[in-house]
Amino acid sequence: MSIQDNIAAWRRVSLGARLDLDIDQDDVDQPTPFVTFVDAPEDFGTPAGGVYTLEANHTYWITNTVDLAGARLVCGQNTTIRGFSSENCRIKSTGLVGTALITSVYTLPMLNLTIEADVALDLQADADQALDWNGVNFTDCATVGTIADFSNVIWVNCGVLNSANLTFDGTIGTVGFDGCIFVGLAGQSTIILPATLNCTRRFRIIYSAVISFGGATGINADASATIPVESFIFDTVSFSGGATYISGIARDDDRSLWVSNTGITNTATTGVMTMQGNATATTVSAVDTDYVAAGTTILDSTVTQKFSMPQSNRLTYDGAINRQFRCTAMLTLTAGNNNQIGVYWGKNGTPIANSEMYATMDGNGRRENMAIQAIVELADGDYMEVFVKNTTGATDITLNDLNAVIEALN
Repeated sequence: MSIQDNIAAWRRVSLGARLDLDIDQDDVDQPTPFVTFVDAPEDFGTPAGGVYTLEANHTYWITNTVDLAGARLVCGQNTTIRGFSSENCRIKSTGLVGTALITSVYTLPMLNLTIEADVALDLQADADQALDWNGVNFTDCATVGTIADFSNVIWVNCGVLNSANLTFDGTIGTVGFDGCIFVGLAGQSTIILPATLNCTRRFRIIYSAVISFGGATGINADASATIPVESFIFDTVSFSGGATYISGIARDDDRSLWVSNTGITNTATTGVMTMQGNATATTVSAVDTDYVAAGTTILDSTVTQKFSMPQSNRLTYDGAINRQFRCTAMLTLTAGNNNQIGVYWGKNGTPIANSEMYATMDGNGRRENMAIQAIVELADGDYMEVFVKNTTGATDITLNDLNAVIEALN
């Protein structure tokens, strides 16, 4: 039986029947009316005050372009709206200005359709609701609208086309886009994350494209928005158009994790601290004893990301993901005549034995050059320091110069 025959059969049972592509007459005689095919506005029912109230747990299948002519839709619990293709299945409402075309406080699955409106959405729920959309496009929408207080918002293969002002607000667990395209409007923000957004898990765009031109902003994220560490994620996203791509939260923010993108500078997980011409000696009171090297270090903020330096000679990892790191330090130091000095890295106050290097000091006070290296795994809050010890006598050690770099390997 063809699709057209199936549709005709469904229509003979009050526009609803079981979703079985091989419907026979028994199916037609014993329908389960949970699907309505929508060819025209009246298929949504009878509007009241310009509002079509859609049934809960019911699927509305859009078959072509349906113009509500100034009316709008209010959805029930688990109302589903879908089409056969976003290319030719569209909902619009000519004359509806300033009011959202689709309103819901519930879970609202949508699939394979296009929405065209002055304001498309007003979706404000509670933490138990979700939006899982596939193949949904927003075309020529001055304001896509607000999505707030959903547990999850997941879009796959969706598009915001010649549209802007898609706002996520309230408390949302995950906002995720996969394989989506965002083409904004000149001078407007395509996606808005206000200061009042509390994203408890992550905001993520992967394998997608963001096109901003004519003074537009692709993602306008207020610096005060609440997003967990390394959970403001852009992975393999193409940014183009020449305007502003991301504002408010930068790549070196602890919340950011930007990898494999084009058009923007990606995140690096790196810590750098330096010291030059230090004259503060490390007090040595016992032979062959570990001491954290003394002196005032400077954090190189131009390249450091996801590391902080709460005190001198301590780089603390602030990332959310456990990673392997290469820790390297180039340094010069002085100590007593012919003293053998050891230098090495320490993690969380414990020396790393396989990073130890030794040199015998010059008796004339010449600075000796040394280098140390370690491969370590760091978790959030772990810290690295440079240690020294004197294996010859209780003579103080001065670490004169230091260039220490910690960089992620994965």
